[in-house]
Amino acid sequence: MNTIRQPRPLLTGFSVYKGLGSSIYALFAIRVINRFGDFVQLLLVLILTVRLGLSPKDAGIFVSASIIATMVGQMSIGMAADKWGKKPLLVLCQVMVSLSYLSCALLVVVRPNLIPYLILAASPFRGGTAPLTNTMVAEFSPQGRLSHSFSLLYLGTNIGVALGPMVASLLFARSLLLLFAISAVLLSLSTLLLLMTVPNRHAPERPSKEMQQARVHIPPILWLFFIFNALYTLTYGQNSFTLPLQFNSLYGDVLGASRYAKLMMVNAVVVLVCTTLLTAWTHRLGQLVSMAVALFLYVAGYLVYAFCSSFSLFLVATCIWTLGEILMATNSNVFLNVYAHERIRSQCNAWMHVFSSLGHSLAPALGGLVLLDTGYRQLWLLACGICFLLGCGYIALNKYLKS
Repeated sequence: MNTIRQPRPLLTGFSVYKGLGSSIYALFAIRVINRFGDFVQLLLVLILTVRLGLSPKDAGIFVSASIIATMVGQMSIGMAADKWGKKPLLVLCQVMVSLSYLSCALLVVVRPNLIPYLILAASPFRGGTAPLTNTMVAEFSPQGRLSHSFSLLYLGTNIGVALGPMVASLLFARSLLLLFAISAVLLSLSTLLLLMTVPNRHAPERPSKEMQQARVHIPPILWLFFIFNALYTLTYGQNSFTLPLQFNSLYGDVLGASRYAKLMMVNAVVVLVCTTLLTAWTHRLGQLVSMAVALFLYVAGYLVYAFCSSFSLFLVATCIWTLGEILMATNSNVFLNVYAHERIRSQCNAWMHVFSSLGHSLAPALGGLVLLDTGYRQLWLLACGICFLLGCGYIALNKYLKS
């Protein structure tokens, strides 16, 4: 299957997203609304501790349980979608999360102690939405335009993430009831948009009896790809764990927090500005080569983190690895959906999200263990080493597939 390298499009800027089809544009809008309105997950720890009065220990247990429930939902719903269809399950997931948040809004005054359990109950359904959406993007994307479709979805994610925190912080300060209610309403709106604009696609022809009986397995190349992705998210997670600690150490509590927030704002701006350009410029490289370039950009950025103390250099380094983040986010989904058999595509997307969640969940523990015995420089150098080896691994995998 020689589908990794694709011809470079004669498109620049936002015109790279022309002609993707109404379903892809609808999924983009749905992603923007969902990520913009994801107030509950964004402020989960503060909701549990500051507003609901849970101890840090109890809040930690609920957050960990929520992560586990999310992973269970990703896997179980992804496997079910290959049999029962993506759109019906995606609608079900969004309705269940919306009803859960609406119930939380109603219980804010009456029984606030039940709110953590409702959030926990919604976690599997919330987890199932991402693999289902990715699979639907692969199904509705025009021939040869998969990288553009996933680039648009990634852009939608970051538009929502860039705007959501501002509104979430205002709602959190004023009314927990409104925070849950507006989140539920926005999720309901995106569900209505899904019902009205995205068709329920079925297989064009019924598989033969032999095909139905033949079991389709996930190929070994994808299992290796999942492991690579877990290692990548293990290093990427240090941006939200190690980096704020390092800024606190360098600049103090107040200035450190302020400068870290500015750094993350720069990250968001670079993503919004450069995603379309990088999609057009790197389209002809192929997914594995693009991901190798991404990992080497992480190496360059993290090397600066390891040796510098100047905030201006931190800004430059953040811009560098953010370009790598864009390449990883857009190309990893394309590669997965190209090599996943259509009968198990949702299951494969689910496995990738499970491995990613595993890497993210282990990142703080690994960072904490390394910082116990060494320092920030050694941790970033370790991250550089992992990223360099992963980049070499993607190049080797690309050569193997071409041979």
